Amino acid sequence: MPKYLLGCGTWPYMFPPYSARPYTIDECLKMISDLKFDGVELSGFRPHAHPETYKTKKDRTDLEERIKSYHLEICGIAADLSSYPVASPHTDMRRKHEELFSNSLRFCNDLGIKAMRVDTVTGYQGPADVEYRGAWRMAVDAFKKYAKKAQDAGVRLVWEFEPGFMFNKPVEVVRLLEEVGHPYFTAMVDTCHAHCCGIGLNQGKERERFNGYPIDVIDAPVSKIAGEFIRKLKGHIGHMHLIDSDNTLNQHHTSTHVPLGKGIIDFDNVMRALEDIGYSGWLSLDLCFWPDAWSATKDCKAYLDGLVKRYA
Repeated sequence: MPKYLLGCGTWPYMFPPYSARPYTIDECLKMISDLKFDGVELSGFRPHAHPETYKTKKDRTDLEERIKSYHLEICGIAADLSSYPVASPHTDMRRKHEELFSNSLRFCNDLGIKAMRVDTVTGYQGPADVEYRGAWRMAVDAFKKYAKKAQDAGVRLVWEFEPGFMFNKPVEVVRLLEEVGHPYFTAMVDTCHAHCCGIGLNQGKERERFNGYPIDVIDAPVSKIAGEFIRKLKGHIGHMHLIDSDNTLNQHHTSTHVPLGKGIIDFDNVMRALEDIGYSGWLSLDLCFWPDAWSATKDCKAYLDGLVKRYA
């Protein structure tokens, strides 16, 4: 197996600015296949690979076969768990989140998907009616429970931290992974998010300091922030998204995902960091919310090919 495999997510081509006329999943599969990616990372949101769109076992088997017909492996799925916060003060909301999670795990099993993205759902300010420690405890407890379920299902959870969601400080990211402490709960590191979290975007007034823990921000030249964050997450990374940054947030209150080579991230440093921590596996392109993502994909694939060739 090659050291690195290249994947491409389908959500950038159905979320804004494409939401009025989203590219279909088959249009995405054809484009991704034509550009010779090794795999596809599915959007679990409608109109793509949502469990309610593909309700029956046959529907799901047919979808899996269609993906294989494009000579693509499924490298993961971004499940739609966005309706119910994981740290809601309301028991019924947390129960519904767990039900969605369990349904998504079954969907993964039916399609042979081995990695599923999760997040904290709640925005960076945290839940308005839950104090910080309570929200932290509910998130950790939920992820511990989910990790056990994921292990039973043979599906690795990859938590995507980002400026748009709570617990986005580097110190919080490391601490949450350590407190959950389960091999089936890992980090999805998006280089753009890692960069923006490392420079402190959307962190506002400090809500809590973890005494004795040394990394409230990443101390490195700005172009090397993402790579240094990767080094601090050694042993915790389950999946990688590669995308550039211009130091800004977008209208959706999260990192602006700039095409590779058009921002300020030092991707040679990123690749050296991956070597340093012993990571191998999927590197997925994520052009989420970029205004011309469809056209930008070809150049980004060429950029990824160059990186992999240098660091294979």
